[in-house]
Amino acid sequence: MIRVSVIVPAYNAQPFIEPAVASALRQTEQRIEVIVIDDASTDATADIVSGMRAQDARVRLLQNPTNLGPGAARNRGLAAARGSWIALLDADDLFEPQRLARLLAIGEANGADIVSDNLLIWAEADASPPSLLIPPARLAAPRRMPPEEFIIGDIGKRRRRRRRQLHTSYGFMQPMFRRRFLDVNDIRYHEASRFGEDYILALRCLLCGARWWITPEAMYRYRVRPGTLTEVQTAADLDRIRQAEGRMLRYSPLVAGNASLVRALHRHKAAIDRRFYYRAFTDAMKAGSFAASWRLLFDEPGSWRHILLESLRQAPVVAAKAARGGYSCNNLAWRARAATGALCPAPEDMASGRGGIAVAIHPGAIQPEGDHGDGP
Repeated sequence: MIRVSVIVPAYNAQPFIEPAVASALRQTEQRIEVIVIDDASTDATADIVSGMRAQDARVRLLQNPTNLGPGAARNRGLAAARGSWIALLDADDLFEPQRLARLLAIGEANGADIVSDNLLIWAEADASPPSLLIPPARLAAPRRMPPEEFIIGDIGKRRRRRRRQLHTSYGFMQPMFRRRFLDVNDIRYHEASRFGEDYILALRCLLCGARWWITPEAMYRYRVRPGTLTEVQTAADLDRIRQAEGRMLRYSPLVAGNASLVRALHRHKAAIDRRFYYRAFTDAMKAGSFAASWRLLFDEPGSWRHILLESLRQAPVVAAKAARGGYSCNNLAWRARAATGALCPAPEDMASGRGGIAVAIHPGAIQPEGDHGDGP
């Protein structure tokens, strides 16, 4: 009987995939399978996993013919999983050897649907020692985590790491899910999103009544690398989060009857609104679409204020990066592409306001340094 299916989406993870998978195989809980979904890598990721599969039958390799993104890759892993629990492992991260056994024990003892541990955050860009995601004062012993705590924790905070700022949030957590709960409630990842899809899935679980237990033990080593999906937020992805939260505020029975949950969602949505309008506004300006920029200022009663507040918040970060040589995007080339319509995303990825505006989002939008994290 397989107790845990470890799902590992991987794209061009050649330097990291072998130690990541090996950390799962070295678990003290041996009744596992490790499902690696190679998302059309162009390097030797699939070959490395194939070699590991030849040495250990618990390794399974699924290959996507085209790059579909982390949500679609995880969904494919979920469809193939045979374990009672689903554990997530990013291709550049590591498990401590006792992690799955400890999470299983906590989950089964407390009838949990989700169980997670603290994280050791490791910023690859500096030599600082790893730091805990949640300080010991806030997580002294295993306990149940209410939805409001997860939502507020996902707003996150900035941490100064030498000369860089690292934005950390509860969205960094890699929970273990009871597979039956996901199946009964038909919960899967949003495949169009490449940022925040894990937050929305976890929030849907909580609003379906999931019992989430968390332990202070830090058994997941989370690597933050410049340029990864953790660091890139497009306006389209941010808009999907704010639209999903709007629907939850309007239609979820659990939300309607819980004043503290309503406050938490409004607070989180305000943070997402601020980032969405700032991102959409700056993308439109960089593309030379000044009419769209103007419309964004007045799209909603508070949209101009969101843009102003986030601009002030980002000013020191932008100035510091400009002093080190600026951003890598070529604005002249960007405008040329905008003139031909090459910047326009698919209709489902367009950020739309109430007035029907549509903003073209550059698919490789540069994320200002310091404004990153799995959560907003």
